[in-house]
Amino acid sequence: MKKEYWKEYWNKQTNGQHRSQEEYFLKKESDEKLFHLGEGENLLDFGCGSADLLVYYTQNYKFCVGGDCSKLMLEKASERIKEFGFQNEIILLECDNSKIWENIENKFGNDFKFDCITTGQLVQYLNKNQIEEFINNSLLHLKEDGKICMFDIVDSRLHELWKAGLFKTDSLNLSVITKLFYGRMCASLKNFSKKPAFDLG
Repeated sequence: MKKEYWKEYWNKQTNGQHRSQEEYFLKKESDEKLFHLGEGENLLDFGCGSADLLVYYTQNYKFCVGGDCSKLMLEKASERIKEFGFQNEIILLECDNSKIWENIENKFGNDFKFDCITTGQLVQYLNKNQIEEFINNSLLHLKEDGKICMFDIVDSRLHELWKAGLFKTDSLNLSVITKLFYGRMCASLKNFSKKPAFDLG
């Protein structure tokens, strides 16, 4: 999937598209993630979106940085942070994976280190080289005993199910699923038939 497609998609959203946007659910999800994130002085949430979870990360971290490439999502994040009264605890940066570290260094200095760097629903939008680059840069910006936590890594092949409309309703359309996987199976068998059954050489 092209990066431009997903960037355009998220630029039109106003929340993180969690299974539920009810506050009790967001609090529960953040508590589950904080179990892994631990606690410390500061945290970077890259791909923070509208700060659905970020406002709750301040329970365990005195200072948080949220980064996202969607201007609209960051506007909503700013509203949410103000609503929760965390303007002094959270700073937002507009940036994508190619600019995040430069922006952090410009804002806080080259020697600034995080206790924790986390992402959610983001890794699937990066290619292998970008993931490696992100991890390497994260390590450079982590304290010695810091950690990286990557949550909700969605298999990009589910995009076809999403296009088929299976995530837009509460009930699954069995005929759509059947057609989709029948098509996949036929394509796989067609490719398989082109390969030799065994090697005579």
